[in-house]
Amino acid sequence: MAPQDKKPTGKARDRAAAAYAADQAAKRRRRQFVIGGIVVVVILAAIGIGIAVQHSNSQSNSAAANGPLVFPSGTVSDGLAVQYGSSAAKTTLTIYEDFRCPYCKQAESMFGPIYTADAQAGKIKVLYHIVNLIDRNDGGTGSIQSGSAAGCAQDVGNAKFKAYHDVLYANQPEESDDAYASTGTLISLAKQVPGLDSASFEACVNSGKYQPWVKKNYDALSTQEGGSVSTPDYLINGQSFELTTQPAATQEANFTNALNKAIAAAG
Repeated sequence: MAPQDKKPTGKARDRAAAAYAADQAAKRRRRQFVIGGIVVVVILAAIGIGIAVQHSNSQSNSAAANGPLVFPSGTVSDGLAVQYGSSAAKTTLTIYEDFRCPYCKQAESMFGPIYTADAQAGKIKVLYHIVNLIDRNDGGTGSIQSGSAAGCAQDVGNAKFKAYHDVLYANQPEESDDAYASTGTLISLAKQVPGLDSASFEACVNSGKYQPWVKKNYDALSTQEGGSVSTPDYLINGQSFELTTQPAATQEANFTNALNKAIAAAG
């Protein structure tokens, strides 16, 4: 008969438990070290990919911005402006704007419905000049990319431009968020305008075809303002309409009165 195993004493059990705990702790540390190393490698790889993508996008945008100057279909004023409204209208509202500019969005929210109604009624024509001021001040490429995309929308049709123009303002990101630098974002927003998105529109947006046009508009505004550029810039028959810090209702009334006065004077 085989001898029976002796039961371990309390001290032996304690030593065995301590040894087991120490072994498990060592294994956990080794696993954590390996997992931590993998996480660091993954993070570094992601950072590297992000930097590479940003560098690639930057190079692509730079190449497009310095490409040949071409104008969207149907533009006026030496090709620099997109016109909305009848050419027969005697009163002209000129707007210099940037889709990344928060003050431009504020002005558009106040004055857009007013001037749009007048343009649709044949009382005025609107000349849109898209510039890239925020890119120059804050960095990024969202201004020039969105401006170029708006030019691509004009190629599809004037009504598509106006609708896309309004969509870009309705979805404007925070000034510090350069979301409009992404052509994917700009193409996705175009889907909100029926009949705008197509293979040719997407190719136009992705190519940055009209970035030099946006730059040219900025240069024109800089010359007009003596080198000190600000947006938005509204002119009624060439006369500046100043935005103020007054309540929106007051500014809307002032804008309406200024337009009506110009329309009446033009006969």
